[in-house]
Amino acid sequence: MTAIDIEKVRKAAQAAAAKLAEVESIESARQAEKAAERLERQQEKDTAFLSQWEALDAELQEVGSKSAADAIYEGADPIAAVANFWIERAKRNAVRSLARSAYYRLHGQHPDDLFARDLPERDMRIADRLEDAIVTASRRHGADLADKLAAEWLVQ
Repeated sequence: MTAIDIEKVRKAAQAAAAKLAEVESIESARQAEKAAERLERQQEKDTAFLSQWEALDAELQEVGSKSAADAIYEGADPIAAVANFWIERAKRNAVRSLARSAYYRLHGQHPDDLFARDLPERDMRIADRLEDAIVTASRRHGADLADKLAAEWLVQ
């Protein structure tokens, strides 16, 4: 290969490198623009979520506020009643976690410890929880019958 051939190859390589740098620059700018758009959309979503997370949390609390004993007392399946309580609690913790994350993304700092705090997790001890719920419900049923019998059979 001659010096002229080497020079031609060198110029072609330089032109290709320049073209590559231009393409990379354009792609980098495009990616930065997409990231900025994504960040803007996320901030809009975070702002919207933070304006309503408490209502969603309250709605989930309303659904899951009935104790297992109350549900069993009203005739629900004991296992389903205990499971439902914990399911709704986990859903509320998911909402609260998202609220903390949204706050962090918007403000660049972690929220106050009291903001959207996770509901404490307890040892499930399903058998103990079922037993407690069933015993409490059975006592209520017994008290109801005792009240009915007293009203009918005792002079007041």
